[in-house]
Amino acid sequence: MRRLAGILVVAGLVVVLSASGAWAGTCPVLAKQANELLSSTSTNTEKYAKAKALIDKWEAPHKAGNHAESTQVLQEALKILRTP
Repeated sequence: MRRLAGILVVAGLVVVLSASGAWAGTCPVLAKQANELLSSTSTNTEKYAKAKALIDKWEAPHKAGNHAESTQVLQEALKILRTP
């Protein structure tokens, strides 16, 4: 139930922020969440490797102004990290 609430909050933020054009501010927030979850994940797992690879990719599209892609990459990383 807690995971569902978190997913709904993130989804709600994406909808609200996309409507307002504030994608640039969403990326760092999602990156922080992803990095926090990554730090509590065992480094010897495939889950860690996949999520880390995605997290490492978010900043380039963000800096290029492609915030939709950056957000999508981070959301995928969060999805992987939140999967048991």
